Amino acid sequence: MLFVTGATGFIGRSLMTHLERSGIDAAVYSGRMNDPLTLREQLQGMDTVIHLAGSEARGRSRLLQHVDIEGTERLIEESRRAGIKRLIVVSRLGADHHSWHALLRAKGEVERLVVGSGIPYTIVRASSLYGHGDRYFELIVSMAIWSWPFVWLPGGGRVPMQPLWVEDFTRCLLLILQQQEEMTNRVITVAGSEQVRYKQLVERLLAAAGIRRIPLRIPLVLLRPTSNMLFGWWYWPAVSRFFADRFFVPEVTDHDIVLRTFGFHPRRYEENLNYLRRAGLRWRMFRR
Repeated sequence: MLFVTGATGFIGRSLMTHLERSGIDAAVYSGRMNDPLTLREQLQGMDTVIHLAGSEARGRSRLLQHVDIEGTERLIEESRRAGIKRLIVVSRLGADHHSWHALLRAKGEVERLVVGSGIPYTIVRASSLYGHGDRYFELIVSMAIWSWPFVWLPGGGRVPMQPLWVEDFTRCLLLILQQQEEMTNRVITVAGSEQVRYKQLVERLLAAAGIRRIPLRIPLVLLRPTSNMLFGWWYWPAVSRFFADRFFVPEVTDHDIVLRTFGFHPRRYEENLNYLRRAGLRWRMFRR
């Protein structure tokens, strides 16, 4: 049976919907990731784990240690005990346990733990995902609403991005589940089929949301101090240092990587922007 951590998160909600539609039974983990007793109890009778849980949205380095790293350590220990036959773990493009950036360093450490676990694994490194309820496109638009009459362009908006629709990412996860032998003990990269500069991306998002703003270039050297000053005290910061990492380590790869690996074309991001027009988006940056 399938066991899913982080099932109530952004990716998890999409995944659980697709699993239900496909008639695949899945148990949802309910507990702290670094709680071995709860993991031990709920892993009984499971054979495959999809590990989505993480603390990126909280923007706190100490939580990366507790949730992402220590949580993965506990999950691996209890998965061995329960006889789990396969781990599917979601990571990020640029993950590296030697990285200067806290999020990418934590994801790299998670990957290192999984590879050394002795359990057959598939690691999926993804670019930033967008869709209804994201903390990516919706935050860009909501920040533009509140920063009237300007919209920030860190580094002049020159950094390339390769966003992937969350529904396409979920489709990749389902194909990984189906193609067990081909995907075992591999690190797989997924991203959208379009590489776009941040300035162009912002222009398209604001146009889709019906908003006009004056572009304001922010030197990258000021990005972290400014975002920490404005948002660092929030419990759920809208713009964390992890959001800023996108501008220092571009999330780009081959434009046809999903097609070559999974045999389908990801949706163009401009085809999926209607959700940016919904009521209440103004308050998105204040919500989890």
